[in-house]
Amino acid sequence: MYMMFFGSSVLLLVAMAVLWSIFQFRRGRWLLWINVVLFVGWCLVTFIAARSIGWEFVRQIFGMLMPMVFSPFVLWFLFAKKADWMRIVKRYAVIVSWLAVFMIVFQIPAFPTFATYVLCFGVPILVFFLLYVWEKRLAGKWKRGWIAFVSVILVVVFIFGSLLMNATALNASGDDMVMDWGGGKDLGMKPELDVTKLAGPKETAVTERFQFTAATKKMKVPDGSTKELWLFNGQMTGPAIHVKQGDVVEVTLTNENIKDGVTIHWHGYDVPIAEDGVPDISQKAVAIGESYTYRFKADTVGTFWYHSHSQSSEQVGHGLFGSLIVDPKNKPDDELDMVAFVAPKYIDNEGALISSNEWPKQLLKNTKIRLRLTNAHNKPQKIVLNGVPFKVAAIDGNEVNQPTNVEGKYVQIPAGGRVDLTFVMPNNAVRIFDAKDESGGWVFQSERKSAAPSKEIPEEAFQRESYGIKMNSGLDVSKGFDREFTMVFDSKLAFFDGMVHHLWTINGKLYPNTPMLMVSEGDRVKTTFVNRSYSHHPMHLHGHKMLVLTRNGKAATGSPWWTDTLNVAPGETYEVAFKADNPGIWMDHCHNLDHATNGMMMHLQYDNVYTPFSGHTHE
Repeated sequence: MYMMFFGSSVLLLVAMAVLWSIFQFRRGRWLLWINVVLFVGWCLVTFIAARSIGWEFVRQIFGMLMPMVFSPFVLWFLFAKKADWMRIVKRYAVIVSWLAVFMIVFQIPAFPTFATYVLCFGVPILVFFLLYVWEKRLAGKWKRGWIAFVSVILVVVFIFGSLLMNATALNASGDDMVMDWGGGKDLGMKPELDVTKLAGPKETAVTERFQFTAATKKMKVPDGSTKELWLFNGQMTGPAIHVKQGDVVEVTLTNENIKDGVTIHWHGYDVPIAEDGVPDISQKAVAIGESYTYRFKADTVGTFWYHSHSQSSEQVGHGLFGSLIVDPKNKPDDELDMVAFVAPKYIDNEGALISSNEWPKQLLKNTKIRLRLTNAHNKPQKIVLNGVPFKVAAIDGNEVNQPTNVEGKYVQIPAGGRVDLTFVMPNNAVRIFDAKDESGGWVFQSERKSAAPSKEIPEEAFQRESYGIKMNSGLDVSKGFDREFTMVFDSKLAFFDGMVHHLWTINGKLYPNTPMLMVSEGDRVKTTFVNRSYSHHPMHLHGHKMLVLTRNGKAATGSPWWTDTLNVAPGETYEVAFKADNPGIWMDHCHNLDHATNGMMMHLQYDNVYTPFSGHTHE
């Protein structure tokens, strides 16, 4: 609905600007009445959108631009019988209507500032005053050709200046970053904690050791071409870490030739901050020829993954990632595990499924299967499983309470997210594939050879918030929250690297000037995500799991929905909660890693924790 509102607003405002421009050359009240109809249509679209998705999503556009769009009609009514004034009104209508179009396409931020209000309210007044001066005082002294030429130059300078100014915000020092206490208070002096001291177990406790080497390698990718990949131990995907609950894992990372340095982040696994693998927050990036050792206790069962967090938009895309699977101590012996990734866009633009182990082409009837799927792509992916009823057994490593059979639905996995699908092999073929890569995927044959299931993509999506049976979540929110934050996502355009790019804002700011969310250990924290942009934003909070409370104002009713990577679609609002029980300075960012690179990052900081490093992460 939000995209319909945004797109309709752009089209209607452009149409109105065109009609006002025609008024300069042709008379006819029908032009005015068509413009009135378009204006009323815009108001109606806004009303419908506000009723459907909430005023929060429309106030940004309608509230800021309404004075611009409505003012020409008011002036027309006031000066309709004065020909000399009507010349000014017509020129004014053309300028402010196109300014409104420019504002909606280029400039409007998520949180309007004083400067933006001056632009939206003050500039039209200034324009009318200047037009009055020109008509009444300067007409005949300045040739219209020069006026038009200077106007065009000013518009071009304004547009490019805005794009350049937006781009420079990415290189800010962070001095304008504010600390958001979420309505709570700083609890006073506490012993300060260095992130390097908040580390994992000692070496003597290690039960599982791994050696990783990051290096470049040319190899064939799913589309058949040969590319230079950046890999751990020369494998695509990286070496699988498959351990049991209670194991203490040690991974020693050596950088052979990755020039910008590498780290390892344990995505979704709540390790101590010193083991989190974020350069310039928990460690320095591992330079060429250097090594770094990570240790953590595998106390949480589930499907997770690891990837480099240094220049991650580039390094994950080139292949520096792998699986982390933690089995329960008493895992059933009759369940067959299969692990796969949706490939990053560099490896396969459409997001082909790639396996981290060889999947069998034939399965015995009644074999119990668990498909562990991870999305390493930047965008949400539709996974289709045809030929058998299945269960969504886990989301982001968190088991669903009493899952039921799913049929005729696709499962959407957000960028960075994971799902476990379980099924019992029937006496016919089963197909699993990514909806964007229908020619890929796998077909599992049973003992009785049969035609492969169709490649038909279901229209209905699996809905997580109502799936499974409700139970105690383990997080008591009945007493309210100690901190409450709101994060509004939006976008703006910027000019850099020779092209116009989208920048992605949080509360109108770009990293490093995005707000720092401040908490104290033990706080119950509530965060509201509001997506007013046109793109999906899979929000990933390091070091914590989030409990989804509501989606678009409706409470989650199924099994408790715990997640570390929550996809917030355009026009959606989510409320989530978590317990601040893992001291550190934690990243909170969009896991469309291009969005993170272009501004959509921030940090969650415990009030007594500091880092000896620079404090600016490099996405």
